[in-house]
Amino acid sequence: MDVETLQHFDVRDVVKLNVKSLEFFGYFCPDFTTTFMKVIYYTYALLFVGSMFVLFMVSEIINMVVVFGDIEKMTEASFLLLTHLVQALKLYVFVVHNSRVRRLINSLNREEFKPKNQQQYNLLMEDVQMSRILTKIFLIMCVATCVLWGVFPLLDKDGGEETTELPLSGWFPFDTQKSPIFECVYVYLTMGAMINGLANVSMDTFLSGIIMVISGQLKLLNNSFQNLKQKCTDTSLNHIEEGLIKNIVHHKNIIQFSENMTELFTTCIMGQFVVSVIIICITMFQMSLVSVISLQFLSMALYQGCMVLEIFLWCYYGNEVIIQSEKLTQSAYSCEWVGCSRNFGTNLLFFMARSQISLKLYAGGYFALSLETFMAIVKSSWSYFAVLNRVHSDQE
Repeated sequence: MDVETLQHFDVRDVVKLNVKSLEFFGYFCPDFTTTFMKVIYYTYALLFVGSMFVLFMVSEIINMVVVFGDIEKMTEASFLLLTHLVQALKLYVFVVHNSRVRRLINSLNREEFKPKNQQQYNLLMEDVQMSRILTKIFLIMCVATCVLWGVFPLLDKDGGEETTELPLSGWFPFDTQKSPIFECVYVYLTMGAMINGLANVSMDTFLSGIIMVISGQLKLLNNSFQNLKQKCTDTSLNHIEEGLIKNIVHHKNIIQFSENMTELFTTCIMGQFVVSVIIICITMFQMSLVSVISLQFLSMALYQGCMVLEIFLWCYYGNEVIIQSEKLTQSAYSCEWVGCSRNFGTNLLFFMARSQISLKLYAGGYFALSLETFMAIVKSSWSYFAVLNRVHSDQE
């Protein structure tokens, strides 16, 4: 593959689908050049997000206050409310820090992050394709979950009751049982949950894509060090030293990018981890209250799958960052440094000493994104579910 093709590779393609989705839902202003277009977009975003997200969440908050004290109704009202509270935190970052997020995205296309050979190009293309596949799977799961939420009240009838309940709980300042108000609220809750879910999924997969980029760049850096051994027989030792310096600069750029990402989104990730423990617990509790063969159980199982997969992706690719960064010392040592200049050996030694400090991404500065953290979240959720289930059994 020629150098021009490699240099024209756009690393931003990893999160391109996510960015387009966020722009469509009014969460992330496109990079308009005119003030008029920005005003039009923010007007659209204010109306769309205000009606579909803000009012939806206000209804959930008031409903939680109204049903406070009843465990079943509180758990029914809280599992989606908690998701929306963390979603509001993510939305705050994308709206208030719009320019910083845009700079972070554009910085993906820096020269150091470009592929240097065919193997690196293939590695980046795998990341792009995987990111798109994961985003589409998440979006499909979200749509399927919300469709089931909208369908199960129509099909699942407890004890042959004729009355149809609303698909989701919420508080409204009018009687929702009268027609056509009931039908309007029914459609609003279903469509609102779907639109908010799709926007939330777009933000979550955007973050997993960013973390994927960091792990992918570390793979490229390992590959670059391993390829240095092919150049150690070259008569031009200056060329070898330039390659080492480029790798060191690449490493510094990866660290800088990961620090910028963490500074922007560490609070969001921390909030999602804390809330996920509660949501997974509450969803399991809700699933224990309905029949296994009901559509409601299937919808809750899908929702549970979305929540678990969401934090798993962050932790999995965060774990990949740790693994790939720990390989750097060995990769650097594997180049045939014997016979190279003293200056080359000194620079290589300094890099190897620095690379022994593995790169880790943290949530809130406390929890590293790793598979150990994921297991801790799952175990905590199960423990809280056991306690909640025992309290509920004692109240019956």
